[in-house]
Amino acid sequence: MTSKSDETTSPLPYVVPMVAFLMLTAIEGFLPKVEGSLHPVGYPIGYTVKIVVVVVLCWLCRSAWRDLKPWPRGAALVLAVALGVLVTVLWVGLDGLYPEFAVLGTRVAFDPTVLPRLGEIAFLIVRMAGLVLVVPLVEELFWRSFLVRWVIDPDFARVPIGRVTPLAAAVTSAMFAVAHPEWLPALLTGLAWAGLLWKTKSVSACLVSHSVANLGLGLYVLSRGAWKFW
Repeated sequence: MTSKSDETTSPLPYVVPMVAFLMLTAIEGFLPKVEGSLHPVGYPIGYTVKIVVVVVLCWLCRSAWRDLKPWPRGAALVLAVALGVLVTVLWVGLDGLYPEFAVLGTRVAFDPTVLPRLGEIAFLIVRMAGLVLVVPLVEELFWRSFLVRWVIDPDFARVPIGRVTPLAAAVTSAMFAVAHPEWLPALLTGLAWAGLLWKTKSVSACLVSHSVANLGLGLYVLSRGAWKFW
């Protein structure tokens, strides 16, 4: 996707997967419905296609993965996991306590129990893989590796990973909030992960924290049938 001469500075490996993910997510709201509910076949297929497309784009844009080194260890890893658990608590605990402000719409809230048992299991595997593996990779490379540095200097490759200014933290967290229907917990989460990036100097620490938060949220959704969170 980029040549050897410009792959170190091009924003494309960071931006393309994120833009594709947002566009395909927006399209989900226009998928066929049955009696006002998401189509029990159309939505699972549509979501699976979205994840496959984004995974392919992530692979094509894998030059950005170099920013994931080094992997967090010791106290940084513990902090990342603990913060991920806290984010899950915030996401669930603040539900209903703030006004709606969904710039990009609301979540589709698909109930997989309407599917045949094998179809339900297959969809949940894909859904959890997307939630825990794909989304954190796409978002952390965009928000915490690219955009935080780009706000500091448009020639973002000159900015070392882990440098976070108050303006960069504020701008990326505000945009992160706008990109989620749950804007208040998203805003707090964006600030928390900006702080984690500053503290650990590791995009992977944010990736781990994001994965833990999404795993916790996914398990909560499955245990309570709280489909509105995804």
